[in-house]
Amino acid sequence: MSDSQLQQSGTQLFKVLTFFDLMVYGLVYVSPVGPWGTWAFASDLAGGAVALAFLIGVVALLFTAFSYATMAMEVPDAGSVYTYAKVSMGEAVGFLAGWMVLLDYILLPALMYVFCGAALGAFIPVVPAWAWILTVATYNIAVNWFGIKNSARFNFGTLIVQFVLLFAVLLPTVYVLVKHHSPILSVTPWWNANATPQGLFSAATLCVLAYTGFDAITTLASEVRPEQRHLIGRSVVATLVFLGVLGIFNVWLLSDLSVGLKFKDPTVGTFDAVSHRIDPTLGTITAWAAAIVTAISITPPMVTAVARVLYAMAKNHEMPHALARIHPRYGIPHVALLVSGGISIAIALYFAGAFDTLTAMVNFGAMVAFIAVNASVIVLFAVRRRSKRWISHVVSPILGIGMLIAVLTQMRMVGLIVGFGWMAAGIVVCLVLRRRRVAGLPRPPVSVAASSTRS
Repeated sequence: MSDSQLQQSGTQLFKVLTFFDLMVYGLVYVSPVGPWGTWAFASDLAGGAVALAFLIGVVALLFTAFSYATMAMEVPDAGSVYTYAKVSMGEAVGFLAGWMVLLDYILLPALMYVFCGAALGAFIPVVPAWAWILTVATYNIAVNWFGIKNSARFNFGTLIVQFVLLFAVLLPTVYVLVKHHSPILSVTPWWNANATPQGLFSAATLCVLAYTGFDAITTLASEVRPEQRHLIGRSVVATLVFLGVLGIFNVWLLSDLSVGLKFKDPTVGTFDAVSHRIDPTLGTITAWAAAIVTAISITPPMVTAVARVLYAMAKNHEMPHALARIHPRYGIPHVALLVSGGISIAIALYFAGAFDTLTAMVNFGAMVAFIAVNASVIVLFAVRRRSKRWISHVVSPILGIGMLIAVLTQMRMVGLIVGFGWMAAGIVVCLVLRRRRVAGLPRPPVSVAASSTRS
């Protein structure tokens, strides 16, 4: 059967996305305003040299982005790290890689639901936080229900809203700095007397976490138009570079705006700076607008990603096969969408009053998955194919792994306990699957791009 026939029969995801759609998806997922929640923390750690810390963080992630781009060219299928590790290092490692990234993809929507519930609950206190959680979660599932192309159009609309919010803060910032003859784009956020190499390193590990999610683009590989599949990897790198440059410029201006301010809660450092240095009303409006934008724009792509990973694993009989069902009309893995949505809702409701704890649990899975992608490049190219491209197939992924291990060492203990506990559970599930696997069970082949014959 042709791809169009398979799509019409409801057995294959719809291949309708373009390079532009992938870029928009990545930008919305990570968010142009993403650094707002972390830059004040990073600034304290880096002794004020927050722009340099963000630059180091982005450069550190670039090594992993290059590895994603390399693997996306070789294996342009759904599943992202799960499929890459499976092809290069075998079924068991592939399953564990997919299992670990699921931790991040399930916890992130839950974290956003809790944040939205707390913020919107404070804005309209007559509505309890749990009601906001259910409302936002239901909305996110609905956005994803009517097909990936409709989701892509929605992502573009909400991306515009995010940029409007960003410039609603940055333009008044520039105006106020110029009006009061304050330093603008000064050297201080890059280096000053309070900055130390150790502080910069600690801050950079936090900045890395602010950009996690760029890899989710690769979960949509099976829904990209065939003639544009070679652009998947390019979209991953381009998204990270664009957001990296924008984020550095963002925190550079905010750092200049907040000179001399002491934040009681660095989480809301952006809004405090706007309130004190520009206008209190603008600060309040910006805070609520950021909460609403998070609810309507950032969480839908997160829900998309986890459903695609579950679909890929189920298609290969490593999750309940019902998760691989495709909606005959909308071409989405609707069962995986509902199941993953339900799990995220349950986690959000359980941790509704423990936002800090849930925050500490996020990102362990992403870091382990990133390590697996870098290892996939080394094993597939340097070990199995004896590639002579040492820089791209050995040095770059090794540097990526080193950076990621450094990030893991900075995680809070609760995050490490949950992460390693999830990993142990994954190992048990993997062993059970291997024992119960029926001999001769058919497995859909993982397609490898034509370039796979080249080293």
